[in-house]
Amino acid sequence: MFSFFKKKNINLALKYCQEHHKKIGLGQELSQEMLDMVTQTPLFKDIDNRFSGMGISHYGGLAWFSSEIVGTISKQVKEGQEVSEDMYLLAEKMATVSLLLANSIHSLKLTKNDLAAILNTGEIAKEWLDLTRTPEQEKFMAEMFAR
Repeated sequence: MFSFFKKKNINLALKYCQEHHKKIGLGQELSQEMLDMVTQTPLFKDIDNRFSGMGISHYGGLAWFSSEIVGTISKQVKEGQEVSEDMYLLAEKMATVSLLLANSIHSLKLTKNDLAAILNTGEIAKEWLDLTRTPEQEKFMAEMFAR
């Protein structure tokens, strides 16, 4: 009835990130199957219901969700636990969402609390990248910085 009062949800923030990743064209966006699965998880729904009460926008809510996913899977990898290929890929893609949010701070309408959530998820994403970096990636990065 009063659709103009409808709050923004973290689906909108995820859609922003998906569109940005598609424009870049490096394949970092979530597949439709993965997107459908993620948005139906209890964690996603819980954060979507609670983020505004925490003083954060939908972007901060997405940062919170991303940090939970990437942080949990990172912990499992560090502890030597078995991580399925799908979960590993999910962590990889959510880490790119985290980094996109961190790199987009200046262009997003954010609250002060969003900044803390986004900076936190950016740090967790960097830890993931450090944890999962392959020797080939190390060599590539060294060559890039040597130029």
